[in-house]
Amino acid sequence: MPAAGRTRALGFLTFTTWQVVGGLVWTAGLVLAGYALGATVPGVDAYLLPVVAAVVAVSLVPLALEVRRERRRTRA
Repeated sequence: MPAAGRTRALGFLTFTTWQVVGGLVWTAGLVLAGYALGATVPGVDAYLLPVVAAVVAVSLVPLALEVRRERRRTRA
């Protein structure tokens, strides 16, 4: 069981139930949001790939900074 379940002293059944419910709600929400976005924004597919690429690039910035910091630390 993940640490979140152990630290809150949840039972296995309770933890698993909420994990499944949360996953279903998240999935349904993403599907509905995608459908709504596709229905309201014409040509959304042209914008989607650059937005995803930007999110991935921004998400990798902390990793790059940490690698750089660690390399500087080992050289000094």
